[in-house]
Amino acid sequence: MEKRALEQLWDQNQSTRKEKKLVVTLYEILFALVAFANISLVVFDASYLWKIPYARMTFRDVYLDYAPGLVKQYDPVKGIESHRFVDSYKDEIKNLKNALGELAENPANLQARQTSVQSRETLIEMTVDMINRRGVDSHFYLAEKDGVLERIKNKMREEYPNEDDSAKDAFREFFSQENLTPDNYQDKFKFFDSEVMYLMNQNYFRWIGEDGEKKDYFHLIDRWFVLFFLLDFLARWIMAIVQKRYRKWYLFPVRQSYEVFNLFPPHHAAWFRLLRVIPFYMRIRQNGWLPDDGLAPDIIKSNAGIIAEEISGLVVLNILDQTKASLKRTGIRMEGDTRDAVENLLSNQMASVAKKVIPEIQPQISEMVSYSINRAMEPYLLSPIGPIVRLILMSVHATVNDGLEAALSGPEGTERLSRILQNSVSNIMEDMGDPESQEALIEDVIRVLDRVQEDVRESVANRNVRS
Repeated sequence: MEKRALEQLWDQNQSTRKEKKLVVTLYEILFALVAFANISLVVFDASYLWKIPYARMTFRDVYLDYAPGLVKQYDPVKGIESHRFVDSYKDEIKNLKNALGELAENPANLQARQTSVQSRETLIEMTVDMINRRGVDSHFYLAEKDGVLERIKNKMREEYPNEDDSAKDAFREFFSQENLTPDNYQDKFKFFDSEVMYLMNQNYFRWIGEDGEKKDYFHLIDRWFVLFFLLDFLARWIMAIVQKRYRKWYLFPVRQSYEVFNLFPPHHAAWFRLLRVIPFYMRIRQNGWLPDDGLAPDIIKSNAGIIAEEISGLVVLNILDQTKASLKRTGIRMEGDTRDAVENLLSNQMASVAKKVIPEIQPQISEMVSYSINRAMEPYLLSPIGPIVRLILMSVHATVNDGLEAALSGPEGTERLSRILQNSVSNIMEDMGDPESQEALIEDVIRVLDRVQEDVRESVANRNVRS
């Protein structure tokens, strides 16, 4: 019974843990969806009035062509209203079209003819006023669309050229009674509507607020996301305190300091909100929804390796150049610590030669001594007493071999050899102090450095070819 009760309790605990884990996972998915929606809105808002490079238009102008309903819905969020001048201009264009249409049906309609004349004069006056305005007085200034006005003027100059290359005269010619008649006004207005009014419709008006900035109401939408992020942050902070995840209660906001981008609702700094991608990235990575190495580890590591190789090659070449310049300028100063270091190095090498190398080559030394004795005694070996000399030489060779082996292998012989080599070191150090010897040494060192430099350059060039 006790065993069964324990098993039931264990199963209940396991089930509870699974339910808690499922709830946490569902909440994290919800948070990720909300955060992604917020980032998408932030990107849309930040780019709405952003000028597209080399395109002479903003994203709002693109939406105006392909999604005018979206522009109509979102313009109030950015504090955008239709420009009064553009509205008045469109109304006069509409009046002129209606009057010409009535004249096409009834040429004797005096009221329509009078309206046509008045609309032409009004449109010419409005056009001249539009072109004459400059700077802050321009109808296109607040929307930063002065370039649009220039495009409108250029379109009219191309369609209605004149001697003075005047945009005003081009507009006057277009609205003249000779150009616009009841019979052809529809064809004429096809150009005007598609080229001129199309550009003029891109203009808009934005009020200036009491803070001196253009009005923008996106923060009224964004504040609900900020409230959600704030509640999430506070709830996780409380849970961290209850579960004692950190040694101090205030360490949670310190460790999660990057979430300040979620909690700060800027009014006008639209691009600052884009930094919310940082806490979003960190959150989904903590949930294990991204690789441990990040989004593009291979690319980053590969580029870092290439850069490191290039820099290391340049650094080595620079060090070699500086070393050669220093040697040519100051030479090798064999004094003080430098002299002691070189002397210790040579002494250690000579001691190693006396203890290890010489005993190993003792047979070769014995053979060389024997060869020298034989060459010296060769005339006697060919004389009548040659056999006697040969017997004597055999005894001499045996004695020499035994003596060399004892001298080179024994402690006394090794000590004597070490003294000889140490004296050689002293002679070498004295010789290195001679100017001519130093100059020859420097030339040898520089030749070695030149060769090393060439090898490094070849290695860098080969890496560049492979990459």
